[in-house]
Amino acid sequence: MTSGHYHDILSYLRDLTAGTGWEGHLFAVGGCCRDEIIGCEIKDIDLAVSLPGGGIDFAEWIYKNKLAVKEPVKFPVFGTAMFRLREFPDDEIEIVQTRAEKYTDSTSRDPITVFGSIESDCRRRDLTINALYYDISRQKVLDILGCSIDDIHNHVIRTPDDPDSTFDDDPVRILRAVRLATRYSWDIEPDTYNALKTNIHRLEIVRKERMQAEFDKMLNGANPSRAMEMLRDIGAMQYVMPELVPMFDLKQNDNHVGTVWEHTMAVIDKLPPVPVLRMAGLLHEMGKTVGSYTGRDGRIHFTGHERRGRGLIVNALRRLRYDSTFIDKVLFLIVNHKATKTWGAKAENMNPANLRRLQYRCASRERLNRLLTLIDADNRSFAPGHGMPEQVDIIRKAAAEMDRNHTSMYNYRQPISQGKIRKLKGLGPDDDIKPYCDFVMKEVFADPKISKDIIRRKLMLYRPGKRDS
Repeated sequence: MTSGHYHDILSYLRDLTAGTGWEGHLFAVGGCCRDEIIGCEIKDIDLAVSLPGGGIDFAEWIYKNKLAVKEPVKFPVFGTAMFRLREFPDDEIEIVQTRAEKYTDSTSRDPITVFGSIESDCRRRDLTINALYYDISRQKVLDILGCSIDDIHNHVIRTPDDPDSTFDDDPVRILRAVRLATRYSWDIEPDTYNALKTNIHRLEIVRKERMQAEFDKMLNGANPSRAMEMLRDIGAMQYVMPELVPMFDLKQNDNHVGTVWEHTMAVIDKLPPVPVLRMAGLLHEMGKTVGSYTGRDGRIHFTGHERRGRGLIVNALRRLRYDSTFIDKVLFLIVNHKATKTWGAKAENMNPANLRRLQYRCASRERLNRLLTLIDADNRSFAPGHGMPEQVDIIRKAAAEMDRNHTSMYNYRQPISQGKIRKLKGLGPDDDIKPYCDFVMKEVFADPKISKDIIRRKLMLYRPGKRDS
């Protein structure tokens, strides 16, 4: 949201609470305060109330006064609630009491939260840049630590309290520090960076859902490779996605730029921040960790790596609680990312049938466009003289021409049903019909305007050979 819209909401809350018990106790806090100073888009509004139970109580007060869209969602264990104002129904607001918290059990995944002063709330925050408060009643920014605004202006990431204690108390803050440092291209203060490394084992207790949320934001941020490199450097990757670790030093031939990991980093930096695409780019070479061989030419080969990594990819994504639809979309892109590899640097080996076959496999223009985006990033990430930077543009133009000529084959239905093929060829229920279906589609790929009568006549003459069986 814009700064203007943000302040419209705060002004509404200020007028709403004037003369009530909430006046002087309601604060905007954290990322919204930070982002306004930086001058970037404000993503969320987080509020804090400096009264015991104030977060949930305020949300209920809003609801009872018929100022909320619906009943707030409450999380009593954490003292938090979420609601939407009728006046601003598109903006979800999260609210919490000012608090103190501590992992009393070192194996616990969740902190115990209790009411605390605004000063204690400030000290328990993850980073100094997130420890700013805006007093809504007094319209004043509070820099309680005395260094939060300076750290924003100086582009420094550090913790409000002892970094070892901060990361030990809530280790997800390790990931958050990496995410924000790489989002803004800021530096992490040396003692804080060292504490990331020394407390990295604490990631063992982080819930996979929280880990996924931070990992997604890193991967889909402005500097995905820097975020992944930092996770590697501090030793976090073995806790986040250990399947990536063997890629770090896995050598390739000189047509690639460095190791499998270095090539992968080049690819994700060339992809737009679309979650399915960025994840496919990150994992598209994972199959190379499964097996390789050195040929007679002395070169390393990773034959079929686009399919070899399926099991690893599924395990990694399931462990981080990605849903099956997302996993299927990622797998499709990875399995097919070499689909145009033999078409030539300028698609000189592509023919219309090849392109229509790929359209048919993708089933939609959106999916083909995503696949071509991944292929293009991969093509542009090889060593100089070995990439194919022009290929995808040429393929896209050919696909657009097919659209204009109405010869594209997205979501195409086979012109002759399997039942009719069996009847035409005298096939029994146990006879293999696949070669005949493939033959029909081969004819259609070559000429999508071919008539059913011509296909039937050709099918009558067709006999599966060894290459078809």
